[in-house]
Amino acid sequence: MTRPERAPAPKRAKGARTSASAAAEAKAATAPPQLDLFPVRPVVDVLDPRSVVGAQTGVEHLVRVRLRPNDAPHLIFHDRHGWYCESHGPSCHTVQLARDEIK
Repeated sequence: MTRPERAPAPKRAKGARTSASAAAEAKAATAPPQLDLFPVRPVVDVLDPRSVVGAQTGVEHLVRVRLRPNDAPHLIFHDRHGWYCESHGPSCHTVQLARDEIK
């Protein structure tokens, strides 16, 4: 007696997973944020752009941000190009700290 043939099961892509297992794996892959025992607040200094850059400057705001007191400073400029960090550009997270300080 021969076995009846089955229809082949539909194939899934190699990277495809069910949404529940993918969500569970993504949740397990990210560690919870660590809380600092003694959190350090960033040091934000608002500078005078005319005295630092020059009298003819188009810079409206100039802010120096240090994430920790001994870290290298980020210089944040606000001019006709918008808000940006001197070293990292507009996507630097210190730009938002500077904007919050000005407002």
